[in-house]
Amino acid sequence: MDDRDPTGALLFSASAQRIVDYLNAHTPIPDWSVSRVAGGEQVHVHVHPETFLSVGQREPWPETFCVRMLDGASRFVPDSSANPDYADHPLAQQVRAYAGMPLTDDLGQTFGTLCGVGPDPLTDVSEIDVELIELMADLLSSQLAMARTLDRQRRAAEIAEALAHTDALTGLTNRRGWDLLVQDAQQRIDAYGDLAAVAVIDLDGLKTVNDSAGHDAGDELICAAAAALSRTAGEADRLARYGGDEFVVLSNSVAVADLDAHFERFRSCLAEAGIAASIGHASTTPGLVTVMDAFALADANMYASKPARRTA
Repeated sequence: MDDRDPTGALLFSASAQRIVDYLNAHTPIPDWSVSRVAGGEQVHVHVHPETFLSVGQREPWPETFCVRMLDGASRFVPDSSANPDYADHPLAQQVRAYAGMPLTDDLGQTFGTLCGVGPDPLTDVSEIDVELIELMADLLSSQLAMARTLDRQRRAAEIAEALAHTDALTGLTNRRGWDLLVQDAQQRIDAYGDLAAVAVIDLDGLKTVNDSAGHDAGDELICAAAAALSRTAGEADRLARYGGDEFVVLSNSVAVADLDAHFERFRSCLAEAGIAASIGHASTTPGLVTVMDAFALADANMYASKPARRTA
């Protein structure tokens, strides 16, 4: 993050955390969250946890209380087991109290929710100021819209700077550019719960090519791999040469359930070009798995795939 100018992501994070902390302190509902809904999941990004919720916790979106709320069910539920909108929910006996409000982004689309849950039914509903919670959600949506707009303008310049750092051999983004892309992604993950995943791709047999045919042939292999990967990368992908015979991909906005198929395209494109390679990938999780954590996991998965692929 640039200390000279607070980003929209930083400002939104601070506001979201203040709101969930305030609601925990001033309502009888103990767990509060600002969550993100994306890729078929609800991910809790900014949380004041007591019993049920934690930062980075993922839930299948169709199985949540919040999906019912957004579909028109009650936004304030003193006792879910007695509420016709929620009584049949599998967690109705555990999550007795619930409050949920929608959050929208700068495009007017659903971003996620401001929600609270508790293990005990509420006996005194006057302790909940529903209008205040609605106001907080509206204000948070407004700030989210401004933050996204501010960050979009800032990111355009920062991404251009990152992509300007190129590898002399392949023309791909180099290690310095990759590091800048990682910084940008980490801010978005921490603040907004944006989906991001990393793949590490290692060419097999480059040393053999260098030893048998010379380094010019090895360079040609690296360039051929870079060209194949570039043809496959889409708008959601940022491709870089990390060093030597290793490439990395940062993929945005891809659902966790779709990552295997998404990254299989890169392995397949290399195979079609006659290039043997091993690939591993891993997803990020707000508050739990950073981009660099995902890189390390992807790298380990890549190395683990090498013997498995050779014996397949």
